[in-house]
Amino acid sequence: MSFSSLYVGTTGMKSHGERMGVIGNNLANVSTLGFRGSEVHFETLMSQFTTTGASPDVAVSQRGLGVGLGAILTDFNEGGFEPGTASTDLAIAGEGFFRVVNGDKIRYTRAGNFRFDEDGFLVDPNGFRVQGRTVSDDGVVSGASSDISLNIGDDGQITVPPFATREVSLSLNLGTNTQDEAVTDATDPFFAMLKSWNANATDGPLSEGSSSYSTSIKVYDDAGEAHTLTVHFDPVSASNASGRRTFEFVAGFDPAEDGRTGMSSAAGAGLAMSGTLTFDTSGQLVDMSAFSYSGEGDATDPANWNLAELSADGLPVFSMTFRNTDLTTGEVTTSGESTIALDLGLSATAWDSGAPATAAEVGSNAGSLPSMSTPTVRNLASTAYEGTSSTIVQSQDGSPEGYLMSINIDRTGMMVGNFSNGVHKDLSQLTLYTFQSNWGLRREGSNHFSETAQSGAAVEGTPDTDNLGAITSQTLETSNVDMAEQFVKMISTERGFQANSKVITTADMLLQTLVNMKR
Repeated sequence: MSFSSLYVGTTGMKSHGERMGVIGNNLANVSTLGFRGSEVHFETLMSQFTTTGASPDVAVSQRGLGVGLGAILTDFNEGGFEPGTASTDLAIAGEGFFRVVNGDKIRYTRAGNFRFDEDGFLVDPNGFRVQGRTVSDDGVVSGASSDISLNIGDDGQITVPPFATREVSLSLNLGTNTQDEAVTDATDPFFAMLKSWNANATDGPLSEGSSSYSTSIKVYDDAGEAHTLTVHFDPVSASNASGRRTFEFVAGFDPAEDGRTGMSSAAGAGLAMSGTLTFDTSGQLVDMSAFSYSGEGDATDPANWNLAELSADGLPVFSMTFRNTDLTTGEVTTSGESTIALDLGLSATAWDSGAPATAAEVGSNAGSLPSMSTPTVRNLASTAYEGTSSTIVQSQDGSPEGYLMSINIDRTGMMVGNFSNGVHKDLSQLTLYTFQSNWGLRREGSNHFSETAQSGAAVEGTPDTDNLGAITSQTLETSNVDMAEQFVKMISTERGFQANSKVITTADMLLQTLVNMKR
């Protein structure tokens, strides 16, 4: 016999000892977020020939020389999920890794316990910055990834700037039981409220009873200051002969807030738009007209009101400049010019040819009112049904300055900021990364991996697309170590270690017997 059996047993004990170390590391990290367990693969060592000089047709006898570690491979199967405590606690349901960067160190991880630091960067517990794509104010996602961060102001707040109102939508029912309330005007019955507007009156620009219904909504200038737009409606008796029903309307603001040149004390201060709505016998909106102030002359004179321009969406628009007064200092400032589209339920690409250029050209003939060319009835268009007048829905798209209140992150990794002014804005989008071979990644500690030549270069992609996993917010991925499986492996490893130690002790006894034979 030879001493090889001692060495064979030694390799077995050494290999099983290494395996026990791996099992111990797996169990030590059973509660580590995003941890990937390891598994040991053994391989045979070289074999020794026990017969020599045999002919080619005789089987060769070989004896193994023990066992060694073939590989220690990482198990990249997905772990379980547990609830997180913040919206930036993120888990990946499927394939992919987060990329985190600290200087020239580029790492990849499945542990998504991220937070924003004092500088506004999204970081992991080790200060590595999470990577993603920026989103412009227009909502365009950039192509290249960079550090995800929030723009923190000098006051420590994250804000969105004010946004001037560009469109106001009103859905109304103008009750058919209302009567013509405005002062009768035989010359311009469709603009009676316009002509009776008096910004210098102590009881308001339109006296009580001048309109049958009015509704108000707040709009915002480019400084984020709020201004109340009030739209007054009144049926026009002269239109009833055709069977259709026409309402005149006038839209205006507080005269004291009119910042247009020459309007500080004018009777027409605050006037913004005037026009008509025409309904068929069933109460459906079928046509409308709209005029805006030309900026010259008396604003209460229909001759100074031109046919309103139409927006890109086919809605009539008006322009207004606002005066803002600081209640603390009394300082008066003027906003930039606001162009606002008014949506009452109809839109068109143009007015019919032959439409009057000014409101004064309409006169008392309903047939002279301008018409929309092939109008489109919009969602929730205004109506003129029986009953009382009411506002069904109203909205506008402006907002004051807003402060970040919370963040949501969707399946595609889009980070949406929820601001105090009701704005929901896309801020950044997380990116995920895959490799040709995950088993080629190198562990770097702190739940990090780095790429190697064996893993191949990282491939960037958008979550929930192209076989990449989806992002789950306020959720964390736990370790993928199965304790029951590890305990079974621990028992088999212990038995293997004991068996190999028995090989050594038995071989020692055989050698001792040989030594004793000489006595």
